[in-house]
Amino acid sequence: MRKKVMGALSVVALAGLAFSSTPAVAAATAPSGDVSVSATCARGEKVKARESVKIRKTKSISGTALGLFPKGKTACSLKNEKAKWYDSKCGQGSDQFDYINYRGTKGWVPTTCIVLD
Repeated sequence: MRKKVMGALSVVALAGLAFSSTPAVAAATAPSGDVSVSATCARGEKVKARESVKIRKTKSISGTALGLFPKGKTACSLKNEKAKWYDSKCGQGSDQFDYINYRGTKGWVPTTCIVLD
């Protein structure tokens, strides 16, 4: 008898999850990958990472890392500013940094590591 009751409760619980709108709606409407970049980039430019590069708290290649901007992914560049000269691992040195928003992580990346998308 206990097995039948537990089995019935499991079926009811699973049925409740299947008909619950919250998880299904969240999964269906959650942005995947870079789909939301164009929507969030109304006040900036859409850029793509030439190489994987760390998103920094300050305009410096030695600044605190906040996250990673992976090679080939897109983000929104909100502004570009001059800073101290750096030798980039992306092929050339520069003194320019871009302030980007990549999936909610906002920070600075070397301009030489990104291209307009």
